[in-house]
Amino acid sequence: MLAAERHARILQHVERRERASVGELAAVLATSPATVRRDLTRLEDAGLLQRVHGGAVVVRTLLATPAATEENEALARAVRSRLLPGDAVILVGQAVMPVVARKLASEPIRLIVVSNQLEIARTLLGKPGIEIVLLGGKLHSAGYTLPQPLGAGDLKFLVVNKAFVEVEAVHAKAGITTTLAQDAQFQRDLLQHALHKTVVAPASHWGLAFTHRVALATEIDVWLTTTLGAAQRAEVASFGCQVVESAA
Repeated sequence: MLAAERHARILQHVERRERASVGELAAVLATSPATVRRDLTRLEDAGLLQRVHGGAVVVRTLLATPAATEENEALARAVRSRLLPGDAVILVGQAVMPVVARKLASEPIRLIVVSNQLEIARTLLGKPGIEIVLLGGKLHSAGYTLPQPLGAGDLKFLVVNKAFVEVEAVHAKAGITTTLAQDAQFQRDLLQHALHKTVVAPASHWGLAFTHRVALATEIDVWLTTTLGAAQRAEVASFGCQVVESAA
């Protein structure tokens, strides 16, 4: 089994059960505990789960407010710097975009904000100058989001000039990928409705590849990330879209 397939199955299993042991995951994947531990370390480094003694747990809870880590703050500042008065913008993601919303709530600006993120809507509700378009759908059991619009009408006539979408994995050959087919389709649909497409992911997400493609690098205008290491920067040089690093 390829590493990308293992990573996807680990995330799916942990998210369904909220926690899983190394032994349980080794049995599910028919692989060694040592391989599972390496996979868990890689996924934790990417912020996709949390290691605990003997296994892993989901990294988020239903009503949790995302922590404003230095990494999230740096990416949020970079997103905010790209928003201009009058923009119609998609903001989708659970780590960085709520931090962007808190920044927008503290200053005057005129925007149309499209999102499936309930924390973003709550933060910006009633903010003068900001119109909120909340995409309807089914409440996700593991995150404060509405990831799947119930009807095509939610997106059919949507046009925005900018989209900022947090993604799970960025890979030189695989492009932008995620673990679940419905998430991949939803993110791809959102990006297709934007004139300018930006994906947001920290440098630790570079080199990961999951089973469902959101987009190729050539379909994206910008990858907004944190500071890359020297080896990463050399690899990213051939990625295929503009890469913007944001220092913490």
